[in-house]
Amino acid sequence: MSNPTYVLWSPGGRKLIIRIKPPGKLLPGAHQIEREYRVMSALKNTGVACPEVHALCEDETILGRNFYVMDYVEGRVIDTDEILLLKPSERFQIYDELNNIMAKLHNLSFEKLGLSKHGKRGNYARRQLKTWGRQFRLGIPTIEEHKDKHEVAPLLLAASNKFEQIITGLTLFTDSGAVSDVTHLVHGDFRLGNVILSNNSTEIVAVLDWEISTLGHPFLDLAYLMMPWYVPGGFQRDLKMKIQTSVPEGIMSETDYIAKYCERRNISMIQQKEWSFWKALTCFRLAAINHGVYARGLAGNAGSNKAVQSGMASIRLCNLAASMLANLESGETCGTTSKL
Repeated sequence: MSNPTYVLWSPGGRKLIIRIKPPGKLLPGAHQIEREYRVMSALKNTGVACPEVHALCEDETILGRNFYVMDYVEGRVIDTDEILLLKPSERFQIYDELNNIMAKLHNLSFEKLGLSKHGKRGNYARRQLKTWGRQFRLGIPTIEEHKDKHEVAPLLLAASNKFEQIITGLTLFTDSGAVSDVTHLVHGDFRLGNVILSNNSTEIVAVLDWEISTLGHPFLDLAYLMMPWYVPGGFQRDLKMKIQTSVPEGIMSETDYIAKYCERRNISMIQQKEWSFWKALTCFRLAAINHGVYARGLAGNAGSNKAVQSGMASIRLCNLAASMLANLESGETCGTTSKL
């Protein structure tokens, strides 16, 4: 469940947004609206467009839970597959601006922004593997307990060894020195569906959903944004497809998009072997997230249809991460035609 979000109309007709934590018992570290408020406040006037925030209330006697208030931003939100409905020139402008905003974000000094305590520094890849490995393992007993409820459950349980092999293999690769270790402010969920576009143009007027932002490695942010380039189904967002589809007209190639990002950040081009690692880690991370969604669904905390979809998505992403890892271990790199 995401953070409940409400529109508030003032007597003068002004619109404001209230973001509040959901009711009930929350998982540790989840629904960190305080974190979201603080990072958006710090990003004011940086060139990274965010809604203006006004107040954070940590007194639960007011509304029963912590909340914050921010401006309502007029505009439209589209998701990855909807980009196909736009003109090629509009696709280019939108994805180029996503690239530009991400580069701006990663070039900011988190220390100058007062965000030096926004996360840990260093060893980000290893910490991601530890975090999502732990979350994957926590879901296994629940899936085992309810494995007779859905036909996907036994298949996902059978993939447990593959998950463990990915964790071990990517951790060893991290320790090999082939992966850079830098620390920047990262969004954590930067994608087309988390920005607001102007109603009248392709301008991005706000970036949303900062609750899992942290200090980490910028290439994982980039690899997550660029999943449509290398995950089967691509910009159609259909993981059931066995091969990657071509990049739609108007959108840069994978290599050109990375090159533009590096140019904007004034850094050297990302080495192919390292880029392949971050793509594999992205697929593993999403596989683990979907694994958790499926486990909660089996336990009755999500709709069954969503749970089944998440279970199959977890298996397919796990298979893709394993394929990418095998390529890394054999000295090959991960292109855009990896099969599940």
